[in-house]
Amino acid sequence: MSPITHHIDELILLDYHRGRLNAGQSLLVATHVEMCAHCRASLRLFDAIGASLLEEVAPVEMSADALELALARIERPEAAPAVATPASPAYLRGIDLPHSVRQAAFKKRYWGAPGVWMAHLDAPKDGRGLTYLMHVKGGMQMPVHDHHGLEMTLVLTGSFSDDGGVYRPGDCVSCDEGDHHSPLIAADDCLCLIAATAPIAPRTLLGKLLQPFARI
Repeated sequence: MSPITHHIDELILLDYHRGRLNAGQSLLVATHVEMCAHCRASLRLFDAIGASLLEEVAPVEMSADALELALARIERPEAAPAVATPASPAYLRGIDLPHSVRQAAFKKRYWGAPGVWMAHLDAPKDGRGLTYLMHVKGGMQMPVHDHHGLEMTLVLTGSFSDDGGVYRPGDCVSCDEGDHHSPLIAADDCLCLIAATAPIAPRTLLGKLLQPFARI
């Protein structure tokens, strides 16, 4: 795999470390971290900083029966509920995907345009937020669009380019309101995981006509 050159913003990575992202954003960041040694190292640094801060916290006196309570929990561990691993949908079989994506549950795919399909994450809706897989046929160029909020796009397979550069597997690009782009897919098909806080804002007639079908 080519070296990853486009990383998650450090503030977003810190929010992930603190558990402040929604389900879709957390999945995207976890997947990027799985693919990116640089961001895994950043998370280890956050752990180290947190541990050093704990050393400066004033100690708190424990109750007299704290040890007995801890031992009792060790001797009688609570049975963890069985969690079923979602079966990989047929449209993803045969694609080499990170563990985080393979463990996630996605809804049935649908075609938003010729050569383009989407599949939304099966998770509780969070406001106007959208998290979905997008698969685009090689050689296509997406219509110019703006954004109504933060949109993070993580390349899983294939590659695409825009004015900001070329994005390959593991690379993540973040766009916000005022960021216009028109991704150009390379020769091979491209599969991306996208987590957006709001739908996109098409800037062409074609994009506006396709948006109801794309549902993004």
